[in-house]
Amino acid sequence: MEILKQVIVMLLTLVKKEQAKVLGDKLLDTLEDFVKDSKNKVDDAIVLPLIIKAREILDIPDND
Repeated sequence: MEILKQVIVMLLTLVKKEQAKVLGDKLLDTLEDFVKDSKNKVDDAIVLPLIIKAREILDIPDND
């Protein structure tokens, strides 16, 4: 999770805040879809809550 946060923070320094939020939303949506589509339900219980927390910490709403 720390790596994801570092990547998003790095992107925030390169683009405008609103662009970074859109990019972060797409990145987190892709990760969510990957986890949801896997057959492993353990990652659903662990990774999905971490993604939700990352959205809260980084102030990236889920704009599905």
